[in-house]
Amino acid sequence: MSGWQQRVASLPAVTLAELEVEAALLTRVDRKYIVSPALLTEVLDSVAGLRALEIDGERSFGYASVYFDTPDLESYRDAARRRPARYKVRTREYLDTGGRAIEVKLRSAKGETVKHREWIGAEVARGAALDGEARAFVASFPQVGDAVDALSPILTTRYRRSTLVADGARVTIDQDVTAVEAGGESVGFGAALILETKSSLRAGDVDRALWARGVRPARVSKYCTTLAALQPELPANRWNRTLRRHLTPTVSTAA
Repeated sequence: MSGWQQRVASLPAVTLAELEVEAALLTRVDRKYIVSPALLTEVLDSVAGLRALEIDGERSFGYASVYFDTPDLESYRDAARRRPARYKVRTREYLDTGGRAIEVKLRSAKGETVKHREWIGAEVARGAALDGEARAFVASFPQVGDAVDALSPILTTRYRRSTLVADGARVTIDQDVTAVEAGGESVGFGAALILETKSSLRAGDVDRALWARGVRPARVSKYCTTLAALQPELPANRWNRTLRRHLTPTVSTAA
């Protein structure tokens, strides 16, 4: 167990019900950072009042997310061009607890992330086309519009996540982040951790601790950054720094 994991294990626990009451934050400002395990240990040691999500005695949980896009990758291209009216559609499977959800992420007029979620059955979360309750949910958002019937699975990301609560903000720590295309090509972040703070407009204690150490928010999207690494012909200027510094070479996982 690394230093930051030991620190997380030593924190007071917060239950999932408490987390949803205190820091659900479906409308929020997201700040993402890419950090080393050693730096994260230092940051966690410097912030008071942290608590860690614990479910059935565990504090690290496996996630698998399937991202949906149109054949011409409308969702990706809108993000690459920073269009204000953009969307992201994904299913998320909680590998340890068994829950599955369909999620639509939108951008508010203020630049906030607004996430909408509905729990679904197993068949959609494992990469099938959108239909039934999942399709109806996605189609209910005008921002997605006519694209709903063109959406298909493009990329699956997997990682393990630890979640903290600090000063009313939610902090997630993702490790072993990898992405796999349908053809089996994969890419990952290696030992680097993706840390994300989700809060109201103001910065939280973890943000300030990172800034004090010269760490600023990074341009990183699990979907967009890894897809750009896997398909280098795509427009990716927005994520070039992350691509150069943090993405490991692609390897084939196809049989």
